[in-house]
Amino acid sequence: MSGASQKPAITSPYAPDLERVRAWLEKKIAAALFVEVIAAIITLLGRMREINLELARKIAHMQRRRPPSETLERLEKQLVLPIFEAPKVREKVKRGPRSKDRSGHPGRGELPAHLRRVEQKNEIHAEKRRCPVCGQEMQTVCFADGCEYLDIIPAEIVVVQPKDEMVRCQHDDTTVSAEPAPRIVEDGKLGDTLLVEAVCDKYLEHVPIERQATRFARAGIDVATQTLGRGVHATIDLLEPIAKQIEECTRGAGVLGTDASAIPILDPEMTAGIRSAAMWVWTNARWVSFVYSPSGDSNSVRRFLKGDFARTVQCDGTSVTSFIERAGGKRPGCWSHGRRRLVEAARAGDQIALEGLRLIAPIFAVERESMMAGDCADARRERRVQKTRPLLDALRLWLDHQLGRAPPKTPLGKALGYLDRQWRRLVLFLEDGNVEATNNRRERELRRLVLGRKNWLFTWGDDGGHRTARVLSVIATAISHDVNPRAYLHLVVRRIVQGWPHSRLRDLLPDRILVAHPELFVGDNQELGAVTSAALGAPSGLHPAH
Repeated sequence: MSGASQKPAITSPYAPDLERVRAWLEKKIAAALFVEVIAAIITLLGRMREINLELARKIAHMQRRRPPSETLERLEKQLVLPIFEAPKVREKVKRGPRSKDRSGHPGRGELPAHLRRVEQKNEIHAEKRRCPVCGQEMQTVCFADGCEYLDIIPAEIVVVQPKDEMVRCQHDDTTVSAEPAPRIVEDGKLGDTLLVEAVCDKYLEHVPIERQATRFARAGIDVATQTLGRGVHATIDLLEPIAKQIEECTRGAGVLGTDASAIPILDPEMTAGIRSAAMWVWTNARWVSFVYSPSGDSNSVRRFLKGDFARTVQCDGTSVTSFIERAGGKRPGCWSHGRRRLVEAARAGDQIALEGLRLIAPIFAVERESMMAGDCADARRERRVQKTRPLLDALRLWLDHQLGRAPPKTPLGKALGYLDRQWRRLVLFLEDGNVEATNNRRERELRRLVLGRKNWLFTWGDDGGHRTARVLSVIATAISHDVNPRAYLHLVVRRIVQGWPHSRLRDLLPDRILVAHPELFVGDNQELGAVTSAALGAPSGLHPAH
């Protein structure tokens, strides 16, 4: 029990023994030790209240149908006892006296200009083409423009019948046959475009191979799951040189960021048939590299860094990467992680945690100002020194004041302890404008893996883990460079199958592909877009050197 650590507890606060409590009370009352009785009861009730709040928080978390919001405004509304805050009156937006718009809808936006326009003529029926006055057939004057709308032309699955040309000399009967066109799987049942689409469907849309095979079956096409899976594996193996090039670019000069998540591996040798491995994601500017490791220990980080440990690597507070600091490197912390523990305490009804959240909120506001202003690294650092440093000084004073008052095992105590232990790492972003205030970008990149594993459940062995890392590296880097990932995979796979020279692999990375193929650009980091004719049709701009 809190406050009575040196005395034996009367009973467990989780499962109180009422008979034992009654016997204890009778003994103390008989001895007229009323002060001890009151103190013990208050201590027991306080501990039970803490446990009750923690259980209530866990139950509320499990019953949530939507991801819990961490915004300060919503947290203030979610408090158990929100009577301490005065209700905020929401100002009504005044509309003009002649305004008929009551919805506030901005109106339908313009449809994408790069999409092909298909005219659909709406002709008048024959019985209405005769003039109701004279009975003569009326002639077409024009077709009035209607309201444009988006639609889709369903994909057509075809059987390709290759015809290899054969020529013969009329003088000596010498014959020459055309070499068969190279394919991902030579003499395989599935074509290259179909296999690349299957890769995109699995790792962009998170559709497992089994569901894709079921979709073919509904169209009357028998495609075995094993056949489609082996074809997808062969396609990903072609991308291994590209993934290695991306890894080298990610490992280059600059500020690194990393985070890890578990990935389930199907392993028949395990008792349960499945084990957990680790998938690390590394970022450096616009380069994103996923690295698979059978375990999530520090050796996996060492292998990626290849001995260059004196780097600036942003990550969370894990001890796995602490060797970087011992080697002379820096490990900036994540303010989202520090704030998240205060959020948990605030959800449990702690008003002191809410005070801390109000002190942290302006720090994120400064970061938003910097982003909206388009600051460079130096300008961002100057802005932080002028505006963020005073905010951190005030937060540190509040933290020092609260550290000795909150029990360390409570949600608030855990939140304060994390901020105190990580403080020297949390303030490192003041020194370098290239360092972010949070590690959120790595968490967003890992979301691709997290969403996928909820659908395809696991990968087969370590080989499957490495393949997943390769294709996620290529897709994430393409998206980071504002390149249409689906069109990019089609283009790159076709180049590699056609014999692209290994010495020019660097030209196939998204940054250089975008220079040669600007039509692959998609703004605002959109993951999907139109698959351009240049990507799926005749090659242009890049040609392999023979």
